[in-house]
Amino acid sequence: MSLSSALLTAQSALTTTSKQTALVSRNIAGANDPNFTRRIGSVVSGPNGSTYLSVSRSADDALLSKYIETNSQLGASDTMKSGLDRLSGIYSANNASGSPSALLGDLRDSLQQYASQPGNNSVGEAAVSKAINLANALNKGTNDVQKLRQDADSDINDSVKNINALLAKFETVNNRVINGTRSGADVSDFLDQRDGLLKEISGEIGITTMVRGDNDLVIFAESGVTLFEGSPRTVSFTPTAAFAAGTSGNQVYVDGVPLSHDTFQQPYGSGRLSGLMQLRDQTAPAYQKQLDEVARSLVGMFAEKDQKTPSTLPDIPGLFTYSGAPAMPADATISPGIAGTIKVSSAYILSEGGSPTLLRDGGTNPANPDYVQNTGASAGYSARLQGLIGAINAPRSYDADAGISGQLSLVDYSAASISSLETKRKSVTETNTYNGVLASRAEDAISNASGVNIDVEMQSMLELEHSYQASARILSAVDAMLNELLNAVK
Repeated sequence: MSLSSALLTAQSALTTTSKQTALVSRNIAGANDPNFTRRIGSVVSGPNGSTYLSVSRSADDALLSKYIETNSQLGASDTMKSGLDRLSGIYSANNASGSPSALLGDLRDSLQQYASQPGNNSVGEAAVSKAINLANALNKGTNDVQKLRQDADSDINDSVKNINALLAKFETVNNRVINGTRSGADVSDFLDQRDGLLKEISGEIGITTMVRGDNDLVIFAESGVTLFEGSPRTVSFTPTAAFAAGTSGNQVYVDGVPLSHDTFQQPYGSGRLSGLMQLRDQTAPAYQKQLDEVARSLVGMFAEKDQKTPSTLPDIPGLFTYSGAPAMPADATISPGIAGTIKVSSAYILSEGGSPTLLRDGGTNPANPDYVQNTGASAGYSARLQGLIGAINAPRSYDADAGISGQLSLVDYSAASISSLETKRKSVTETNTYNGVLASRAEDAISNASGVNIDVEMQSMLELEHSYQASARILSAVDAMLNELLNAVK
């Protein structure tokens, strides 16, 4: 090898080592960035013994796709869990005495005590007080359920805005990747940014991706609707001003195509947006229907009936009334929102000018003798009270659309409502824990395959230092030879 060739080889080696050192420094600087992918430098031989550095990313597309999938599932189940925790908290285990089931049991016990002392007005007042507590609990339940739906609707709006913002950022980064790929520039930083945006988008909505020429990326929602292809598609949503039982929330549209929870594959959806839609449109309304069935049954159970034979007057609300009075709600049919308006009639409340003896005797205010059972105003009369106790314990029919089937007493039905909610909450919690483990393992797998290990990088830095020293020694040797040659010529 000539001295000039040796000199060029040493210079090339020094240049390559310098680039490798810069690459290792770049890896160390990005060690704490979760979206940074380790850069790998490969030394490639060129003509005349020259070398150059080829840089690539240690990215794993399969692991990234798995992480995007599990992150979407976690986003949905985590949202569902939070919502169900809120629903459960309305009548939480720490306040079980405030649930409709417990309060209905209190009312039944109080009626039993009143039946044993029908002439004791203070016991009658206590029974009316229990009824007020029950009505208030149903009112609270309705308010809290609709507040949850309103909050979910607001969060859907925020999620849609975030998706649009992320897609706009994605367009900028994706164009830089395409242009850089075409020009042969290093686009690894932009690829890292693009992968990070995909992770964020997947938390909001379930997605799949497809890579085209020049590293161009297309994003689809899990329903198959295109979210991004060259430019972002518009995701639109109009929030609902106020929610009441029976109010339907507006749909989310992607490029004019409506999305619903049913368009997503997982049991609890994929992506935060899907979980919010399920809470707003399915889970919370189902619980509201059960509360409405409890309230409807109470109005019917305590209704005043015409005592004439044959009867000519319609049944009318008695102890429990609601916004639709004096009409009675239809039997075994959900009356939307009745749990939010049910209350104890002032005719039974002593402080409002009423009398709790109506609970014992029957009748209405203003007085109508056709509805009175205790026509003799006997202080020892308890037949009506015993009948009400029997009605609370007797099996009844309910609207199957509320999600609880079978002939159940109202106490059992209200208990089944809480039980079904807790069962679903338990299932979602277990699923969310499982999804959390999957997402964590997917993230760890990406970190292990594509992340930066400081120990490895420092070891590489030491090896590069030795390589640099070796190249420097070659230069020194060539320099000494050239000096000897020049001295010999002189």
